[in-house]
Amino acid sequence: MRPDGPLAEAGGLAPSSVASVVVTSAGGDRLPRSLLFLVAALTAILPMSIEGMSPLLPALGSDLAIPRVDVAVAMSAFVIAFAAAQLFCGMLADAVGRRPVIYGGLVLYIAASLLGGAASDFALVVIARALQGLGCAAVVLLARTIVRDLLDRTDAARTLALVGALYGPVPMLAPLLSGGLVMLFGWRAPLFGMGLVVAIIMLLSLRTLPETLPRAHRLPLHPGKVAASLGALARSKALLAFVFGNAFAYSGLFVFSSVAPQVIVGRFGESAGHYAIMLALSTIGFIFGSIASNRMIRTHSLEATVRIGTLIQLGAVTAMIIATWLAPGAWAALVIPEIIYTLGWGVVQPQMQAGALSLHPRALGQTSALLGFGQLAIAGIIVAVFAQFSTGSSLSLACGIAFCGAMGMICTWAFIGRVRD
Repeated sequence: MRPDGPLAEAGGLAPSSVASVVVTSAGGDRLPRSLLFLVAALTAILPMSIEGMSPLLPALGSDLAIPRVDVAVAMSAFVIAFAAAQLFCGMLADAVGRRPVIYGGLVLYIAASLLGGAASDFALVVIARALQGLGCAAVVLLARTIVRDLLDRTDAARTLALVGALYGPVPMLAPLLSGGLVMLFGWRAPLFGMGLVVAIIMLLSLRTLPETLPRAHRLPLHPGKVAASLGALARSKALLAFVFGNAFAYSGLFVFSSVAPQVIVGRFGESAGHYAIMLALSTIGFIFGSIASNRMIRTHSLEATVRIGTLIQLGAVTAMIIATWLAPGAWAALVIPEIIYTLGWGVVQPQMQAGALSLHPRALGQTSALLGFGQLAIAGIIVAVFAQFSTGSSLSLACGIAFCGAMGMICTWAFIGRVRD
């Protein structure tokens, strides 16, 4: 248990409650296995919602007679809602605790999945996806906050990397399962499936999920004070370095998930099933990157680890530009470099999160919210702008991902660990 954490300071939980949450070993502080797997499952809801949606977009557009370009709105609605909701969910969780907000998000996500699967028009699908984003925001935001509630900076970094390795197969399996459901039952089946998965996670969490924020450390939900607290966080140069570095490093993945269907299915003529396999392959690097990150943080500083990760991403996008220029009609020119890019993201993500959450331990919910808001808001803006300038070619997609990788490296190398508040 981290000595500077709320549990250590407040004495607000009974010793038996603390013992049920944190296990201390000679190797350092860590979460008990049941809680570790639960945090991984809660965190996996986000990649399931994004990667699992991508394969059904072509069938959704065909069935509801929506132009291919407009179908991407279903992805954007989720991301925009997810980004905006994190700010409110972080404030709410700092005021009422983690558990109520997480369970509220799970219930909302399940209801939204049923609504989307039963939708008869595209507008209702977009609304359902936005509600999914709202529910998912509360869950994913607080899953990582719980880790930092209980562990110190280094232990949290190792744990978040292990969490990434545990849910790493989800971005690979989600498009495969989604594509298979689309081929067998149509585009509605994956939405119902997402709701079913989250319902199972919620039931399993009822006896495992602890409340990690004692009442003595909760912040009043006063609009003026909350705005002042968020304003102070937004002025933190050290925190903003992590927020922007994390956001740009991630945006390359979101650009690929949002635009690749138009290139691989629309231009190359591949089937939805083949695209699902390619998308699954493109995410496999994340598993190995998370494992590498967990090992690297033992011998390297957090700052050095994220810099190595962004260098891997920059090398990947450089290779992608060269490959798509030489072979513009080859799907491998996109997918193979994307595997390397996701490997870099696996190295970067847990350390970005642990570094950001270590800066303001008295406002972990709001800090986590700002980190998540920046990640999805910037990714959504980049995709929206990219759609206006993209030619639909593989090379233009590679250039869009390269912009994200280059900006991530600049933020990481120029600012993280070098700017102070």
